[in-house]
Amino acid sequence: MPSVPVPTKAYADRPEARAPALIVFLPGKRSRIGDFDRERFIDMARERGVDADLIETDLHLGYYQDGSYSRRLWEDVVAPARASGYKRIWIVGISLGGSGAIGFAREHSDALAGLVLLSPYLGPPGMSETIHAAGGLENWTPDHPAAAGSFEAFIVENWGFLKQVCATGGRSPVLYLGYGRNEPMGPSLDLLAASLPAGHVVRVAGGHRWSTWRALWAEFLSRQLFDEPKAAGPG
Repeated sequence: MPSVPVPTKAYADRPEARAPALIVFLPGKRSRIGDFDRERFIDMARERGVDADLIETDLHLGYYQDGSYSRRLWEDVVAPARASGYKRIWIVGISLGGSGAIGFAREHSDALAGLVLLSPYLGPPGMSETIHAAGGLENWTPDHPAAAGSFEAFIVENWGFLKQVCATGGRSPVLYLGYGRNEPMGPSLDLLAASLPAGHVVRVAGGHRWSTWRALWAEFLSRQLFDEPKAAGPG
């Protein structure tokens, strides 16, 4: 059952001083709190010298089923983080957590520096087939045949938001996508990848599993995504 507030597990690199950035991890459907630590995501970030605090959330399927996932993420994690002084907040979501990251960003895009989506669930095959038949994400027009608040509406609204983000070159908020070449959800992920800048998409060997996500995480860490943006020089 969903708990209020959502349980979290924080990892602070410098307990005596807040880092400038916060990375929030959203789990997949079959994950539990502590999995990102057990799968070395935390250690890998530290080994790369990422200047950010990190926090896992136990935002499991129950929060999505009762419609409270976005409220809990905002009230229990992101809003307090902003109030406490974090300058940049990133969300890293795996599978179902990727869906949640997109849905949350629809409502609170101004609060986020960016999203890193690892094998995000983008809906049943029929959804991507509809978009493909329309000529791709750029040409597809969202409609809302489903009841408001339904899972079908959630998926359509997520794709509508992704369409807007892709129109900005993946910069509003900045969006990165990673998945395995043997990913069962490959067609829908390929569809999204085709609308993003090539530099925002990473594909590695593997399927829908932690070993694939670790390889993707290592690649994204190597790109120093979470560093303080460099100030533009004089024109």
